[in-house]
Amino acid sequence: MQFDVSAIVVSHRSAGEALQCVKSLRRAFREEKIAGEVILVDCDSGADQVQLLEMAGADLVLPLGENRGYAGGINAGLTRARSFRILVSNADVVFRAGSVVPLLESVDDDAVGAAAPLAFWDSSDRVRLPPGWAPGFLSDLAQLSAGRRLPREALRFASFALDTLRLWEYGGDARHLTGAALAVRRDVFDRIGRFDERFPFEYEETEWEDRVLARELLLRFVPRARVHHLWGASAVASPDTPARRAESRRIYWRRRYGRLGRAILERASRRGRVPDFRRIAQPQLPARQGAWVAISTNPSLLPFAGTSLEEDFVLPAEITARLPRTPLYFRVFRASDGRPLQTMVWQKE
Repeated sequence: MQFDVSAIVVSHRSAGEALQCVKSLRRAFREEKIAGEVILVDCDSGADQVQLLEMAGADLVLPLGENRGYAGGINAGLTRARSFRILVSNADVVFRAGSVVPLLESVDDDAVGAAAPLAFWDSSDRVRLPPGWAPGFLSDLAQLSAGRRLPREALRFASFALDTLRLWEYGGDARHLTGAALAVRRDVFDRIGRFDERFPFEYEETEWEDRVLARELLLRFVPRARVHHLWGASAVASPDTPARRAESRRIYWRRRYGRLGRAILERASRRGRVPDFRRIAQPQLPARQGAWVAISTNPSLLPFAGTSLEEDFVLPAEITARLPRTPLYFRVFRASDGRPLQTMVWQKE
């Protein structure tokens, strides 16, 4: 059988989410009249999890004997995929109706290396997750140095905010795409290689996209394609996530910036001090015409999730339930120019 797309869903201790993901893909394939196959890869979650995954309705369940991370799961799925178009996805992604065809149309353009959908943090599709965060030594340093040079930080935030609003509204070419869901042609993998499995958690798509851009291919953000990403669910499922994330970050910094660059960034991360933002008792904000709110676990607010403040906003309970007990930062900014208006912090009890 000739498939229009091979979807590779990678799960690690996320069987419940994976079942929802596969169900949403099946529905999307049916409604959008797509001949698609689903390959569900499990990264050493245990026999009980694999037994649940067998009920997901995937064309193939591929259990791995070790946790090879997201990169390893994708690579394993690629060896069994039968289409020239590939859709890779975290287990904690739910595809909305009409989400697949726009992604496939985008990657049918030979100039495009990968395409990503607009992801929402909540099931009511109000809070938008960031399109991506383009790495760079100065931008990475800025993430770690919040509160030290406020005028410069305000300008940097405004520029990023305007670019983010543009992508959310109109889509287009981006400097980085979040890897929770990506459409890619197989020939792109053939040209630039597969995901690097030396990254145990995160940064694998960042390094891979660096190679895409180096080959002068485009990264395309497609807001017509919409998904619900249960951001935070996969991380909470695995207790070793913080250590694996830190290891990936060290590897990426060393490879991109060298020993000296990594040392500078690591020192900045240890010396980081949190600005004295106003604390709020509840994660809610009143309506403010012409304004948006940026939401981030990073005090630099780079990158950020966000929503319009055309009406009152309360952080949905489904999001707070998945959050760790760490500070969450809210920044109200003007949509016309990205200018920050006020910044607050709230902490889950």
